[in-house]
Amino acid sequence: MSVTIQKKIATVFKALMVDTPFKQISVTLIMTTAGIRRQTFYDYFPDKYALLTWIYDQEIGEYVADHLTYPHWTIILEQLLTYFEDNRTFYQNAITINGQNSFETHFNHHLRQLVQIIINDLTQLHHLTLSPTYQQFLLDYLSGAIVAYTASWLRTDQPQSIQQVSAALQITLTDTINGLLLRTGHLDTKKEYEVG
Repeated sequence: MSVTIQKKIATVFKALMVDTPFKQISVTLIMTTAGIRRQTFYDYFPDKYALLTWIYDQEIGEYVADHLTYPHWTIILEQLLTYFEDNRTFYQNAITINGQNSFETHFNHHLRQLVQIIINDLTQLHHLTLSPTYQQFLLDYLSGAIVAYTASWLRTDQPQSIQQVSAALQITLTDTINGLLLRTGHLDTKKEYEVG
């Protein structure tokens, strides 16, 4: 099997999704456009849903994993938004797909790595001990909120800039974290938690 062919199939599929609804894209159309015989598709993917999942995992998953070594998670967040902006039309079409292949499901899965880093940074910085139940809640809540907001931003025809969205998300996360610190008695009002 060739990674080059696999990537070519994915590239053609993404290009088709810019102008063609997902439901109207067939394996035949993908492979005809790619200039590769139809049967080759099945050497790599069982169907177009698997191809879509592969794109999510390759592009979003690897993007998050490759950038987790950045000095601060806010940089990863802004870079992710830049990636989505660069692929906005594809994702606007992808968002319409529901079920196990939905954008939100896959983005949430990968975003949880980043949110876990945020929670770890918070607990280490302030020497907090959070119960596993509450840590799980924070992970679910923050991941879900960022995914829902990103999906809404992608659907918008006249979206806010990446800088505006990134700043709004960072402020919201800061307020959430400072609320937690205040409730647990860990917030020094002279030195509040800052995300940047």
